[in-house]
Amino acid sequence: MKWENFEKTKKIDEFTKRCLLNESIYDYKGSIEIIKEYWLNAKTITEFKELVKNDLRLENNQGYWELFKEDTRLVINYLNKKEHERIETYSDIGSLKVGNKDFTICIPNGIGDGTNYVYIINEDVKIPCLKFITTMSGENFEIYDYDCGNNVIKRLSGRYAIYNYNGIFAIVKWNK
Repeated sequence: MKWENFEKTKKIDEFTKRCLLNESIYDYKGSIEIIKEYWLNAKTITEFKELVKNDLRLENNQGYWELFKEDTRLVINYLNKKEHERIETYSDIGSLKVGNKDFTICIPNGIGDGTNYVYIINEDVKIPCLKFITTMSGENFEIYDYDCGNNVIKRLSGRYAIYNYNGIFAIVKWNK
């Protein structure tokens, strides 16, 4: 595709385009050139997006994550590539239930009833394609398989950040 069409396309959000071309100190050196190369070599915008999202050198570029936000399936694929522990929970009140025998809370999943995909990430990383929701810390807090039930499927101890996007949760261990 021609580079001058990058600015004109309406199939990529304007904010996402600005982020793709804004190389910060955290970005892979030369990320803008890589993005331009992918645009020029792609035959379609869908192919361009796939090329960018499959290049882990670009994962510190905010535009990379903005592209992921456009498609929930791609967020799941990204998290699966990292081989994090994944569990599924079910919802009838639109949430992920966590707590213990004395106290529980239901964290909204953003989509309502259905399946939640929960990734347990035991390293201190940011997950920019997901929205930061809250933190939790303590000993032996539990994740329940159903937001209206009491069956525990995972126990955690420590300090964690919880991120969410459309029924996808990342529970990220904080080492701070």
